[in-house]
Amino acid sequence: MRIETTCRHESFPKPLLDYIEQQLKHIERLGEEFDRSEVVFDHEGGEVTCDVILHRHRGEPFVASDRATDGRTAVDGVVGKLERQFLKSKEKQSAKDRRPQ
Repeated sequence: MRIETTCRHESFPKPLLDYIEQQLKHIERLGEEFDRSEVVFDHEGGEVTCDVILHRHRGEPFVASDRATDGRTAVDGVVGKLERQFLKSKEKQSAKDRRPQ
């Protein structure tokens, strides 16, 4: 998966960017490969906003956003939201597969 990172209004430290890459690879281990991901960090008013878009091979992308006072906390919030979206999508797909023919 290609990860495109954009930082608005301020540059973010390399360890934070490595942390988001590690967390996104964790989501990919749940069972689907993604074409690419877009990560946007923004720093305004003492808060960090993290937006992530995961583009899938087929279907709609997963999109999540979170705001926190710390960059790692924002990343953790976004990853949690993406995991919930991904697992809900897998549950829907498996329910469709179990329908009687």
